[in-house]
Amino acid sequence: MKKVKIKLIILGGIKHNINFRELIEWKTNFFEIDENIETKKTIPNSLTEENEQYYYTDVQLKNIIGETSNADLTVAIINQKLEKNYYERSIGNNCYVLSLFEIGEIILNNNFNIIHFIIQELYYFAAVYYRTNGEIPETDDSLTHHDIRKCLFDFNDNKNDITYSLGQVSICSNCEAEFDKTLVPKDFVENIRKELKRIKKGIFYRIRDFIRKEPILSMIIGIAVAILINIISSYLYDLMCS
Repeated sequence: MKKVKIKLIILGGIKHNINFRELIEWKTNFFEIDENIETKKTIPNSLTEENEQYYYTDVQLKNIIGETSNADLTVAIINQKLEKNYYERSIGNNCYVLSLFEIGEIILNNNFNIIHFIIQELYYFAAVYYRTNGEIPETDDSLTHHDIRKCLFDFNDNKNDITYSLGQVSICSNCEAEFDKTLVPKDFVENIRKELKRIKKGIFYRIRDFIRKEPILSMIIGIAVAILINIISSYLYDLMCS
C-alpha cells in the first residue's frame, strides 16, 4: 500500500511554538510529508463576520491557497477561525484546512502537545483518503459520527471533545466495518490502531492522570515501591558494611 503524499502549507502567523520538523520525521506507514513546507506569511483579512468574530470561508481559503500541489493531499494550517467554527474543513480538490483557533489553547490547557493533535489529524486525513479511494468529498461530515467513541472519526462539534480522544484515539468497530467495504488491505485498521497508540501525553502527565483516576491503587503502589526501595537500600548498606 503506497503512502499518502501530503503537502503542508502554513497560512499566516502561527502563535504557538510548533516544531514542524517533528511532523516530517514522524515514522508512519500511512503518509509522508513533503519536506518543503510552504509558508504564506501574509494573508488577506477574513471578510465574513459572525457574532462580532471574523472567519474565513471555504471560498476565501481556496483563493488564498490557490493551485494545490501534485501531492495526494494538501493540508493548510491556520490560526484563524473557519466556517461554523470547525477546526478542520475539507474545501475540495483533496485539500484540508486545519485551524488552531481556540483548540490550540484547549489542547495545551489539557497538557497535550499541539504537534500530536496535528499528527492525529493527518492520520484522519490519510484515512479518509484511503476510505474514499482518493476522492475526498468537499464535505466529509458523512464520514464522521457525532457521538464520542474516542474514534479517529469522531465529529467533535464541541472542540473540547477532542480531549477525550487525543492520546487514546482508535478506530471504532462501526468505522472498521466501513473500511472493510473498501479496497484497503485487511490489516489496515489493525495497523493504523497500532500507530495511533504512539500518540501520547508526556510521561509526567500520564502518571498524574493515573493517580487522579486510581488514587487508592496509586497509594498502594507508592507504599509498595517505598517498602521495596527501603529493603534494597538496607540490603546494599549491609553488603557494603560486611
